[in-house]
Amino acid sequence: RPVYTQSTRWGGGHTSQIYAIRQSIAKALIAYYQKYEDEAAKQVIKETYMKFDRTLLVADPRRCEPKKFGGPSARARYQKSYR
Repeated sequence: RPVYTQSTRWGGGHTSQIYAIRQSIAKALIAYYQKYEDEAAKQVIKETYMKFDRTLLVADPRRCEPKKFGGPSARARYQKSYR
C-alpha cells in the first residue's frame, strides 16, 4: 500500500539537504513498519538499508568547528614575524 510523505528542510547546502531528506524518509518507513506492521518486516527493511547504505539510518556527526582567537579560522594561526 502507498505511503505518502512530506518533509521540510532548511539550512545547509543542496547536498546535505538531500541526504537529510533521504535519511528522514528511511527512518519514517522503519517507524511506520514498527507501528503498523510486524517486527520481522521492520528488521528486514532495516537490514536492507544497512546493507545498501549505512548513512540512511546513521547520521554523520561531523559539524563545523567554531573559530577560536589568535587566527583567521578554527585551526590556522596568524603568521609570526620577528622583524
